[in-house]
Amino acid sequence: MGEGNGFVPLVPLEELPDDLRAQWEVTPRAGLQDFLRLMANAPDFFRGFSDLNGKIRANNHLGPRTTELVRLAVAQTTRCKVCLAGRSPAAIEAGMTEELIAEIGADTPRQMTPAEHAAVMFASKFATDHLAITDADKAALREHFDAEQVVELALFTVLCMVGRFTMLVGLEEESCPI
Repeated sequence: MGEGNGFVPLVPLEELPDDLRAQWEVTPRAGLQDFLRLMANAPDFFRGFSDLNGKIRANNHLGPRTTELVRLAVAQTTRCKVCLAGRSPAAIEAGMTEELIAEIGADTPRQMTPAEHAAVMFASKFATDHLAITDADKAALREHFDAEQVVELALFTVLCMVGRFTMLVGLEEESCPI
């Protein structure tokens, strides 16, 4: 699709390691293909990151819908078009809709559960200005989540912030629903 903005080059397709080339070939979105080419500059480090990200997304105690809402909330803060364009099939199966996603920034969402809203608000603030998280924000989070879930939420939020780097590099996505 693109070559970014030159800050960090995308690895030429013919130079991708075999495993990343195989991923590239089955990846349906051009923005994600460019992301793989970007990350191929440090393939071993990326493999570890990707493995950890996959495990945290699939094996947490937040549930697929909350996990995806948090990921998209962070993506809205980073403005990463590649991140914003994706949708988790597990979250869709769990009832995530575009109308629900549109409520991410709302003060009083109608479709989002209080737990989801607390998680989204925490992740949005954590991703932009952790000092803006108030005692009330923490209390709302602890009302719905135990300590293990709060740690999972915080670590997942950090992983999602890779979108800041993709924006610095200039990765784009052809189509983005948000």
